[in-house]
Amino acid sequence: MRVLMIGLDAGEPSLIERWTSDGSMPHLARLRSAGAYGRLASSAEWLVGSPWPTFYTSSTPGDHGFYHYLLWHPDRMATARPTHAQQPMRPFWRDLNAGRRVIAVDVPLTYHAEPFDGIEITGYGTHESLVGAASSDPALLASISREFGPPVRLHEIYDLSRPRDLLRERDHMLAITERVTDVTISLMRRQPWDLSIVCYVAPHRAGHRMWDLTGLAGEPAPAERAQIEDALRQVYIGCDDAIGRLCEAAGPDATVMVFSVHGMGENTCRTELLDEMLDRVLTGRSAPHAPAGGTGLIKRLREKVPVSWRHELKRRLPQAAQDGLTAFWRTGGKDWSRTRALSLLADLQGYIRINLKGREAQGVVEPGGEYESLCARISDGLATFRDADTGEPVVSAIGRPRELFGDGERVERLPDLLVKWCATPSAQHRAIVSEQFGTIAWPTPGHAVTGRSGNHRPEGFLVAAGPGIGTASLDGAHIMDLAPTVLALFGVPTPSHMKGRPIAALAARRED
Repeated sequence: MRVLMIGLDAGEPSLIERWTSDGSMPHLARLRSAGAYGRLASSAEWLVGSPWPTFYTSSTPGDHGFYHYLLWHPDRMATARPTHAQQPMRPFWRDLNAGRRVIAVDVPLTYHAEPFDGIEITGYGTHESLVGAASSDPALLASISREFGPPVRLHEIYDLSRPRDLLRERDHMLAITERVTDVTISLMRRQPWDLSIVCYVAPHRAGHRMWDLTGLAGEPAPAERAQIEDALRQVYIGCDDAIGRLCEAAGPDATVMVFSVHGMGENTCRTELLDEMLDRVLTGRSAPHAPAGGTGLIKRLREKVPVSWRHELKRRLPQAAQDGLTAFWRTGGKDWSRTRALSLLADLQGYIRINLKGREAQGVVEPGGEYESLCARISDGLATFRDADTGEPVVSAIGRPRELFGDGERVERLPDLLVKWCATPSAQHRAIVSEQFGTIAWPTPGHAVTGRSGNHRPEGFLVAAGPGIGTASLDGAHIMDLAPTVLALFGVPTPSHMKGRPIAALAARRED
């Protein structure tokens, strides 16, 4: 048996359903009509940065503790990338064993691939990388780079895009998709394999930047508008071409699984306002204040530098320096003796961490009653904010990790409060208001602050086809079930540490 897994990072189920039905994605449509399909539940519902480790370890965020590529480290009172020694997260394919060989290309958010019974390349054509470009055999990356070109460094400017820049981004995503496909097919032809898994970043990046026109600076010309409005579909068509080529290379006897671990939709993120919201709730103020020093001064100095200049400077720095600069802008100069809670780096939901005694190195909040009282105060205060024009609440729910994920081994590493925003696009705001805490203006009315017109949704999808797999609905499965299902196809029992279970409609088609 051979299994080909194709990951479309942030591939949106509703778009997959639309574009496999209208002829835009014929290769995936054939797989879907011949096999099984369903939407997958995902840990992205509360922690948008967690799905890839949730998928490849088949465990909850409370178990693996990952929610963002820069995690809060309470011993240092700063954010930093995790390391394998601090936070082990081992992908299931590295332990497939029993003589089965693996090819893995660009699976997001994994650590360096140590030698195992297979070959693996990470960070070649994706921004979702913890460690940069690497391969299980160092000579392999050098060989691939000589033949197909060096690893692509993808940087995102968190600002509104000019129309021509967005169209260049579309073309860049199409080119990266084609190159990663070339690399993967070359590896598949170079040596025998049992499991091949490759992931594409293009739906993720394009979904953020090309969902609608709210990420644009200025009005596009009519010809540009038409191209931009079709740009995301063109990126998905490029991925469909890649699916067709990979399936042809794998042969008719391969079992094919095309999947995503979360989706994409209109940008509902209000995290850009969370620092100010939290500050007003904690201080009781109903208007902004500008402290003379500390993070307030640092933030004001940073905002005087144009985004494009900051980006150009940052991208020239080594990765460690980039991460350190991000951490400095976030918490540099903060007076921890007066800080009871802070908002952490986040891409969609709001993440709030309590400065807890005995857990944080400079904690000030007592565990127990004081901690619970502060969490309730913050939750109640954030719930008072509404859209200034419609009156709609800004916050739809606030979750606690232990209630959502249980007492996992690393649940203490997660934020204390997870803020889920209401489902309407945040770009519609002129301002948000609270009777208790006053008015906070939206920085770019009618536009997405970061230029991200799209942001994540909590469902992925799975299309599975191949010998012995009939048409079936896979709705109700979870992204944690994918790894156990692959193991079951190879006749390997689900390890005790995995929380997912084999998907029954697929696992019956197992290796003899």
